[in-house]
Amino acid sequence: MLLFMLLWTCIAWGQQPWLQSHPRLLFTGAETPEVKQLIKNDPLAGELASFLKTEADSVAGLKQLPYEMDKYGNMLYTSRGYLFRLGTLSLAYRMYGERKYLDAANRALLWVCGYPDWNPRHYLDTAEMTAAVAIAYDWLYDELPRATKQLVKACIYKNALHRVLAEYEKGGPGSWAKRETNWNVVCNTGMVLGALAVAEDYPEETHAILENAAKYMPNCLKLFAPDGVCYEGPAYWGYTNRYLAMYLKAVTDNGGDKGKIAELPGIPRTALYQIRTLTPSGHPFYFGNAGIGHESFGGPAYFLYSKMFHQPEVAAWNRNEVSKALHGARMFDQVFFLSLPWFDTASVEEASNIPALEVYHNKINDIVVFNGDRRKKGSVYLVAKGGLPNQAHQQMDCGTFIVESDGVLWTEDLGADDYDLPGFWDGKPGGQRWKYFRNNNFSHNVINIDHDLQYANGHAFVCEEQPEAKQPFATLNLCEVYREKAKSAYRKFTLIDDCTMEVEDEVELLDASSRVTWVAGTKAEVKANGNKAVFVRNGKRFYMQIVAPTGAVFKTYPAKNTYKGEKPIKGITMLEAECAFKGTSGKVIVRMSSRKL
Repeated sequence: MLLFMLLWTCIAWGQQPWLQSHPRLLFTGAETPEVKQLIKNDPLAGELASFLKTEADSVAGLKQLPYEMDKYGNMLYTSRGYLFRLGTLSLAYRMYGERKYLDAANRALLWVCGYPDWNPRHYLDTAEMTAAVAIAYDWLYDELPRATKQLVKACIYKNALHRVLAEYEKGGPGSWAKRETNWNVVCNTGMVLGALAVAEDYPEETHAILENAAKYMPNCLKLFAPDGVCYEGPAYWGYTNRYLAMYLKAVTDNGGDKGKIAELPGIPRTALYQIRTLTPSGHPFYFGNAGIGHESFGGPAYFLYSKMFHQPEVAAWNRNEVSKALHGARMFDQVFFLSLPWFDTASVEEASNIPALEVYHNKINDIVVFNGDRRKKGSVYLVAKGGLPNQAHQQMDCGTFIVESDGVLWTEDLGADDYDLPGFWDGKPGGQRWKYFRNNNFSHNVINIDHDLQYANGHAFVCEEQPEAKQPFATLNLCEVYREKAKSAYRKFTLIDDCTMEVEDEVELLDASSRVTWVAGTKAEVKANGNKAVFVRNGKRFYMQIVAPTGAVFKTYPAKNTYKGEKPIKGITMLEAECAFKGTSGKVIVRMSSRKL
């Protein structure tokens, strides 16, 4: 009876109309002629195709990567390396048909399938390697040697599919398959891609994986509600959405998005959120564990979302990013090759006005964005955040902001430190994580009270917003963050005019002798003179002035590491003003403008 049921399942799956023939993952066979025509008709797509071929030529001659762990105990670099290699080679073969790409992909598949495993101890490694192997297996299915296909199928099952079924059944809330962070989406997507690639051979496993992935991915994605914010920061927005986009395309083409993942609150808006929180010059707001080297530009996820959610603004923006990447001004995403089959030519009929104030609400990290009229010289842009430091990849940065005008960033976020630092993940109040300069509030553009840490379990959030006011403003409630030193604390951001922002901190202290210090970090040259400061960078100037309290003055000092092993800090100047109140209550008000104050 059991044998009959298994046989029936295999036959049924083989007859399912929703399971496409190979290639079925991310770029179906039916889409191939359309993309080849696009390459001929669209200059940018043609340039991207030429870049793909150049990269494939380079990759084809590379030595294979050894099975070895890095200092963090993982082989994520290797898995991502093969995701890039196998995707690039496989797509190049589909587009150009040159045997060298097929042969190189075949050699790589044989190599990675010869590894002892794909490091299930750090399951991201397994997930990304599974994605890499699944894409190549599927895209080259009709051309790979039979022996290679047999080996690949067996390895996908041994290294991935049979492991995930036990995890779904026995794993707790902190399991990589069920947790509330990027791991959830990345790992589940890797398993879905692997399962769909070999669905004919492992139908029951494929059914179980599709069902459970749709069940557990919302554990992470619910935290994008309601406006698309990824609370883990821009780097993990990129990582999560790289895989979420692959998941959505794969299931949409093979049975549909039955879990309605694309309809979860925030997901339809997340690409718009991400591009609106970039400065006009394209600089990300590097909050949390983000920073130089963590970002990726020209990501194909933007193209998929622009099509899926009918957002030509996103498509136009991403085409510009792809163009920059092709000319060396941006970094390509590791799955850049998907930008070609997902390429979106949609254009914006007319430029829409960017609102003066946008608020993106989130359970953990509310984000506020201010825009002066970008048609005016010297218009200001500011983005700021709330926060909850004890959450994944967070820092003590509640209330921090970056500000830009004339294409120059005037305040900085230093980004992530080394994940291998002792106690780096100890984020409880008093935890070792908060000893490191980049992680604590002393490196951020916030207030400090008596040079004390923000409270790690405190939540900062938007409590008032007036986008339609003559001078739009938003206020952050920071009471929990400063609870150990203050009865209350609020930070209000106001767009005074197109070129001027005002930051007002209203604090009621527990002790009248406490001192409130206003701090901002910058790469600019800063000249402080009493209650005024002039920033100079790239031939441009920016101005700050302490409006209140009277008597407060600015001073500067170089930002420095506090512990051995931290990433070096170079060229950052901290501007601060120590403020005393008359009694326990007072305000610190700082104006900042591209015009002389």
